Amino acid sequence: MMVVAIALFTFCSPKSRELQPKRTVISGKVINMAENATVLLVNFCNPLSEEQRFAQDLAASNGTFHVAHDYVFAQNLSISYDRSFINLYVAPGDSVFLTIDGLKFQQHSSDAVTFSGDNAKINGQLFRWAKYAYQLPIPQFNTAAPPDEYLHSVGQCFGAMQDTIAAYAQRNEMNDFVKRWAFVDYKFVAANYMLDYEDKANKWSVFTDSIFDLYSEQNFQSMYFQYHLGACMNALVAGNEEIRDLLNSEKYKTALHALAEELSEKAPEGVVRDMMLYSFAHRVMEKMPELYDSIPELKSFFSQPVVREKIKSFAREKSANAKKPLPVTGKMLKGVSYLDAETQRVAPLPDVEVLPYLVERHKNKVLYIDVWASWCGPCLEEMKYAPTLHKYFAEKDATGKEVVFINLCLESSSESWLKTVNKNAIEGENYYLDANASKIFMGAYNIDGFPTYMLIDRSGQLRSPVARPSNAQSAIKQINTLL
Repeated sequence: MMVVAIALFTFCSPKSRELQPKRTVISGKVINMAENATVLLVNFCNPLSEEQRFAQDLAASNGTFHVAHDYVFAQNLSISYDRSFINLYVAPGDSVFLTIDGLKFQQHSSDAVTFSGDNAKINGQLFRWAKYAYQLPIPQFNTAAPPDEYLHSVGQCFGAMQDTIAAYAQRNEMNDFVKRWAFVDYKFVAANYMLDYEDKANKWSVFTDSIFDLYSEQNFQSMYFQYHLGACMNALVAGNEEIRDLLNSEKYKTALHALAEELSEKAPEGVVRDMMLYSFAHRVMEKMPELYDSIPELKSFFSQPVVREKIKSFAREKSANAKKPLPVTGKMLKGVSYLDAETQRVAPLPDVEVLPYLVERHKNKVLYIDVWASWCGPCLEEMKYAPTLHKYFAEKDATGKEVVFINLCLESSSESWLKTVNKNAIEGENYYLDANASKIFMGAYNIDGFPTYMLIDRSGQLRSPVARPSNAQSAIKQINTLL
């Protein structure tokens, strides 16, 4: 019975077509706006875009917002407002409009947002479903189970969700498209809780099992699908000792070529395979953007011209911007606080433009900046390696002031920030940005996730790429070149 249900909800893969980006417009207005909720953040969730965020200071725009973005896939994105999220579905070329009632939004009312324009009915149903779905229990899996047993439990979880969707659809307005979308979205939300699966040798086969219907292009309608593809690529690397050794020894050209060859053997040609290779190529070209030109045959691995052009433009832009002036955004932020390491007192800063303020505060110094959130597991994991960097430069520099380590905590409560800093003894200068300041900062500097690392040289210019603390050898080498 469960297998039949899963087949019923599975998307059929259309014949592959050439994808074309189209301009999509997202606009709206916030009414009854609360004084402490004056910033709205649009998270594009576009796997093929380097532009990830748009922030609007609603107090300066009379509550209105408007942004245009190029999409290739029909997909959902999220809008962050007043410590909560709005799920929005768009197709390339759409024009959508939202009216957000700030008072009702704080009360979590199901009619707090109204939609007009393209796909208005779908978005209304999706908004109400998301409010319900976010209250459902988080899926639990035995990460030590053998593959067959593990996949059986995943199938049971998916079957139970189909029953939940069917029951909800009977009680509420929910058309067939939203029912299919809800199930696909749940699959890849649940997949995020499978990342710790312990059987590395079988992780790829588990993550690409037919239960996920992985190679359907319709999966891109869920923004979580791109993260699952990234997890698949990590599983492929984890199960291949040769590629792991090449990456560890920073032989990125050979590693990328080897992975492209293996992926061509393990996954069918099409846009899904393109995006898996894109995610890996993007990762290594972040470290060495000149790779694109050193592997002429790389473009032949991509079936979609738009994906090929995106990785090419990313590599060229990354090479050109290895050193660039610090952007002056003109956005003076309220809600920024500093923790005095000696007195352990928190002091609010006057309205500041954060990065220029830090450069001015630490003239002629190298700044290594960690942008993190208190709820972010990978952030806290990386911080375990930071003391190695601190110790190295403290011992190298008798004054201990040539390199300044700065931690900016975003999208968190002030209580959790202080608790995390104290519990983990986080060294360096610690700053906190409240909800509004976080959104403006993320939009201004295109912060696409946590943790994000920024490196500013003595002359106040941004340098890239930036090695993480866990890659201490590379981080030390990078910083030393700036000294």
